[in-house]
Amino acid sequence: MRIVVHTPEAAVRPLIHSEPRTGLQGKFSLEYAVTAALLDRHLGFVSYTDGYVERPLAQRLIGLVETVRTPEGPGLLTGDTSVEITIGDGTVLRTTLALPPGSPEHPATEKEFATKLADCEADVPGLLVGLDWKGAAHLMRDTFPVHRPKDHA
Repeated sequence: MRIVVHTPEAAVRPLIHSEPRTGLQGKFSLEYAVTAALLDRHLGFVSYTDGYVERPLAQRLIGLVETVRTPEGPGLLTGDTSVEITIGDGTVLRTTLALPPGSPEHPATEKEFATKLADCEADVPGLLVGLDWKGAAHLMRDTFPVHRPKDHA
């Protein structure tokens, strides 16, 4: 088996762990992301835990991923990413992704977004139920207060 990923150089800059051993390292690994996509029916938080990254089959597949960096575009989401998997009988499976799901130009569907919120544990979906733009602004201000200088006018 052979797994080859062609991806823009800019897209892999933050992906600094080619041989991850922990869940945190897995979050910053192209090799593990491809592996998890092949192994897991749903890529959620559990896919990026130590136990999942340490799976023997995951570690074996990580070692099979070859990354070919292309010079396409300056931005993180610029250019296509393609994956080619050659299986034992020589059959080659290919797919190309121009924009990842959830990107601004390819927003998540309501169902995909609800699934992502549900994956964030029980408190997050309840916190966000019925949230509109005005409520989101208040939530962000309350959750992440910043020091603002007093108006001297």
